[in-house]
Amino acid sequence: MAALPHIAVAVLAVAAGCAAQLPAPFVPPQNPLTPSKVVLGKILFWEEQLASDDSVACGTCHLPEFGGSDGRAAGGLHPGIDNLFGTADDIRGSAGIVKQEPNGDFGFSSQFGVRRQATGRTSPSMMGAAHHVELFWDGRAGTRFLDPETGAVVIPIGGALENQAVGPILNPVEMGKIGRTWQDVRQKLQAATPLRLASNLPGDVTAAIQQSPSYPLLFTAAFGDPSITAARIGMALASYQRTLNPDDTPWDRYVAGQSNALTPAQKTGWQLFQNQGRCAACHWDPLFSDDLFHNLGLRFVAEDVGRGQFTPYAEDQGAFKTPTLRNVGLRPRLFHNGQSPALGDSSQWTDPNSTLNVYFVGGGVDLSNLDPFMLPLNLLGVSINDVALIQDFVRDGLTDQRAALRLPPFDHPDLRSAVQAPPRVFGPSLAGQFEPRLIDSVPTYPGNADFKLGLAAGVGPTTAIVTWGFTSIEPNASLAGLPWQLNVAGWNAFALNGPPGRPGLATWRLPAPNDPGLASVPLYFQLLALDPSAPGGIAASSGWEFFVR
Repeated sequence: MAALPHIAVAVLAVAAGCAAQLPAPFVPPQNPLTPSKVVLGKILFWEEQLASDDSVACGTCHLPEFGGSDGRAAGGLHPGIDNLFGTADDIRGSAGIVKQEPNGDFGFSSQFGVRRQATGRTSPSMMGAAHHVELFWDGRAGTRFLDPETGAVVIPIGGALENQAVGPILNPVEMGKIGRTWQDVRQKLQAATPLRLASNLPGDVTAAIQQSPSYPLLFTAAFGDPSITAARIGMALASYQRTLNPDDTPWDRYVAGQSNALTPAQKTGWQLFQNQGRCAACHWDPLFSDDLFHNLGLRFVAEDVGRGQFTPYAEDQGAFKTPTLRNVGLRPRLFHNGQSPALGDSSQWTDPNSTLNVYFVGGGVDLSNLDPFMLPLNLLGVSINDVALIQDFVRDGLTDQRAALRLPPFDHPDLRSAVQAPPRVFGPSLAGQFEPRLIDSVPTYPGNADFKLGLAAGVGPTTAIVTWGFTSIEPNASLAGLPWQLNVAGWNAFALNGPPGRPGLATWRLPAPNDPGLASVPLYFQLLALDPSAPGGIAASSGWEFFVR
């Protein structure tokens, strides 16, 4: 059973009639759209400094050219409920940050070790998100927006975007260290140069920063005074996202009277979509979502109860929000767990987890609580070639090319993490029980007073040495049986701490000098650690090459 607000949405959608072009989204009167607030939200959305360690922005996981989702091909794998990688319940999520303790030191995650953590669901699209009554795959971002710091009601209805916007910023997997507070966020923004780490800024962003070159000044322009609060951050981010309305697709032009806006195959796919394919039962136009929650049987309910965590209704167990299909053709992975390849991928035909095959056979591996709308198309006179025609319509007929091409309103800066190559790892290592490694997730930009390296090696409490220098040895040399990767200019000793059975950890804080000239000077590091399981009792990492840029 759906919650009452969704029944209201359904009634309104039916009353509005079918084949209506996507309207402008509802704007709550408590957060009116203004140009200064929208551009502040745009700056915040693409601000990697909004994360505790400057490595992740909202836009990192929500890129318009990837349909509002995460376009990174690797790094977002989650092991699922069994905590084992490489098993059937693995999830294609989004990479966040390496676990960091309240003091900012790197920590050991039981699921990810010392690698970047990942979300337990794939990134939902922010394309057209303003049209949804509730947000996130489970709808936990509800319509009433409470001030995250005071608990006061800011927006009584229509505030799901504001609720959604403030969630990831303190989340210790996505953007924040453990125990991060809004005061931490406020202090950081007060001292930060807006979009210092980004490049290729759009014109509206450049103009706003030139006129208001600090966050207190940008908040003054948007809200009338320099106070930076959690509620204002959410309201600015939501204002920006309300402008991301993907309403210029071939389908929109077709229903407006341009008969050649869709190809003949896409017109056939559109007819199948509405009729024999039954897609319109849950994907109502013009949003192409019913804004409700359905269990498709993709995985076993016990792995993720979805909407069932927030309602008492048995049918909500394992149910997830129907996503909009607008710009879904740009998304690299599909479904809430990312199990399906992209619509244009050839494995749509062969992968049993693909959208084509799941809908063709009427569900996934767990049909115990299957939504009654989920009927097997192969028993309804729909051929697999018909499903392919439907996918052709969805993939291209519902894509707003402005998003694909990064044109306004979907234009955005280039993130540092997307354009700067990560540190180069070279040469062999010599592992003991664990392979020594450096944790390098924090960006090495000039003047980063919070730059740090994580050291992970050995087992439990142990001792390590980091050697450093300005030239590498490639191919590597050997010293007493150890691979030797660099000409040593200096070294530092560290005590690595950790529980038995896990690598020892330490955090080396290395404030990066504010000297752009260092961008051409390579720095080389290698980690050596006492480890009884290694030959000779010493384990060694590969070499790591860094640039301050």
